[in-house]
Amino acid sequence: MHMAECFDLMGFLDGSAVAPSPTITSQAGLHSPNTAYTAWKMKDRKLLSVLYTSLSEDVASEVIDSSTSREAWVTLEGVFSSVSRQHQLREELLSLRRGSSSVHDYGKKFKLLCDQLNAIGRPVDETDKSHWFLRGLGAQFASFADTRMAFSPIPAFRDLFHQAQQYDLMIRSREGPTPQAAFTADRRSSSTRGSSHGRAL
Repeated sequence: MHMAECFDLMGFLDGSAVAPSPTITSQAGLHSPNTAYTAWKMKDRKLLSVLYTSLSEDVASEVIDSSTSREAWVTLEGVFSSVSRQHQLREELLSLRRGSSSVHDYGKKFKLLCDQLNAIGRPVDETDKSHWFLRGLGAQFASFADTRMAFSPIPAFRDLFHQAQQYDLMIRSREGPTPQAAFTADRRSSSTRGSSHGRAL
């Protein structure tokens, strides 16, 4: 923080400027206020006030209960780290596409990103989750996605994930065996016919 550096107050933020004892004890065992602590407290309160007023309303609400500038600073480090992580995860989620992956693998990766966002306190809205999942399925699932998006309300992600896997199985069954599988089956059929013909002779 620029102001803290200019006034040599960074120690209050990084914890190196430790608060003196609030009181001092005389040789006679009498307690009295420690002027060093009073001076430290005044500087810390001013720094905390400047720190607070420099924040947006949303972020300031995270540190409103902080009793020292150090406490507020540590909280802010956690908040901004969380925000940075949130942006990274949301970008990954928004750009995620099934591509050549199976619906199962795509859905599992999608769910993992949602779970990670939830773990840092930034859960994805359920409607957004459903829309983003459908959007990432690809052109092969266009009719499937369009139909589900027309529902009101749109089905939950967990239901869409199950339905998409069933739809994928239906597509695969309609497409029939792969060329390699068909070739193998044809060879086996030819071999069987040849063996039968040989025995007939």
